[in-house]
Amino acid sequence: MLRIAKFPIFLLITSLLLVSLTPLAAFAQGSDAHVVVNTSYQNVRTGPGVGHGIITVVPGGSTFPVTMLSLDRKWYEVSGSFGLGWLRASYAVARGDFSSVPWAGTPKNLISGAGDALTSPAHLVINTSYLNVRTGPGIGHGILGVAPGGTKVAVVAKDVGGVWYQVTTSAGIGWVNSNYTVGRGDFSGVPTLGAPAPVQQPSTSVHQPAIPAGTPHLVVNTSYLNVRTGPSARDDILTTVPGGAKLAAVGIAPDRKWYEVATAMGNGWVNTRYTIGRGDFSNVMQYQDALQGDTPRALVNTSYLNVRSGPGVSHGIVAVVPGGTTLAVHGKSADGKWMLVQGDFGQAWLRNRYVAFRGDYSLVPLAG
Repeated sequence: MLRIAKFPIFLLITSLLLVSLTPLAAFAQGSDAHVVVNTSYQNVRTGPGVGHGIITVVPGGSTFPVTMLSLDRKWYEVSGSFGLGWLRASYAVARGDFSSVPWAGTPKNLISGAGDALTSPAHLVINTSYLNVRTGPGIGHGILGVAPGGTKVAVVAKDVGGVWYQVTTSAGIGWVNSNYTVGRGDFSGVPTLGAPAPVQQPSTSVHQPAIPAGTPHLVVNTSYLNVRTGPSARDDILTTVPGGAKLAAVGIAPDRKWYEVATAMGNGWVNTRYTIGRGDFSNVMQYQDALQGDTPRALVNTSYLNVRSGPGVSHGIVAVVPGGTTLAVHGKSADGKWMLVQGDFGQAWLRNRYVAFRGDYSLVPLAG
């Protein structure tokens, strides 16, 4: 009888242990997105920013399911007994699978598809954690939505610079930077928006400047190439030259990606990736970057940074610039916490705690 009594007691204890451990194991292995507060206490706010009101204060160790992410990835919308509120991401530890968590202010279903995305001959696959889909071909345009990594989008067209592609998404037609994608399918039929008809420039002394022997020059090694008024794809097109055209080299841009060349339409700029250099370039003029020496400038030293329409987090986001970007500084806020900078987006404001300042700070004036 004694041996029979021990067996049920052992089973009972084992069963109780399994019952008590099972919920903990399930929680630890769960894939639902949630965060754990890792500071002594944290404010829960009505919106994603310190300018929003405080709903409540939660203690360290509190765990909340995540319902939404802010576009700058610095705030989590969470659910609790207080309802919905926002937590600062730097004071919480993320747990679980965030791939299905929507982004604030963007379509919640910006996914592969839009009808023909999977069957289009030409499409792009997003190969970064997420990518902004914009309303136009450039970072100065507004954000239509955010596509997570792996999203497939059908290609409609490309811009004349060859960097931005117009695509279809579940939020409508927008533009993505192809540097953060992988191309799939046949792109031969993709039209180029705004591209002028190729201008034939025969290599004669009348139509094309003659190149003296020994002069450093570039040979165009694509079907045609745009010659621009400045050293970037954003500058206007001066003319278009056919493949095989020879262009005398006049100058080299600071990034060494663009060359100033002589054409029948005057001097212009070409992207070196579409050319082959010939001759000795050692004496070709090298332009210096204006953002050097005492010139006030800000170097972004975070992975990415929001640039806003005014000096404060309550102002709208004009653009998101990647780490390493250098921007000219034209002013500072009265409290010294914000800088007015110049970039492709025009003039806007950034928080100075996320940049490294270079140059003479005394040259930076107070700005509006």
